[in-house]
Amino acid sequence: MDDTLLFTELMHRLNLNDGSAEEAPDRMGVLLRRWQGRDLDPPYVLHVDPLTLGEHLRSIEDISEVFPDTTPEIGALQLFLVHIEEAVETAPEGHRHLVIGPAGVYAQPDVPPRTDRSV
Repeated sequence: MDDTLLFTELMHRLNLNDGSAEEAPDRMGVLLRRWQGRDLDPPYVLHVDPLTLGEHLRSIEDISEVFPDTTPEIGALQLFLVHIEEAVETAPEGHRHLVIGPAGVYAQPDVPPRTDRSV
């Protein structure tokens, strides 16, 4: 599946289960305004774009057998959503920036440094 379609699917799934998510104005992230029925004010920012999401999901496809009734990409996306849930639910006060790390998604207090992916 193409990275843009994976990103579209991520946005769709973030808006299920009484959630509210929208692409950030700079198109370099996602604003999570509501998570499983709980308002997030100010919103959490998931720092991900289509390319980063696709790369991350492909890196964890082999772990996606946890969801055997789906394609590897969708299984990886479901696992990624579990990681987002863990990060939101366990984030310390003021840690509203969600970033992808080696073993999941992590909450931090500051905006991560931006890398120029066009080079």
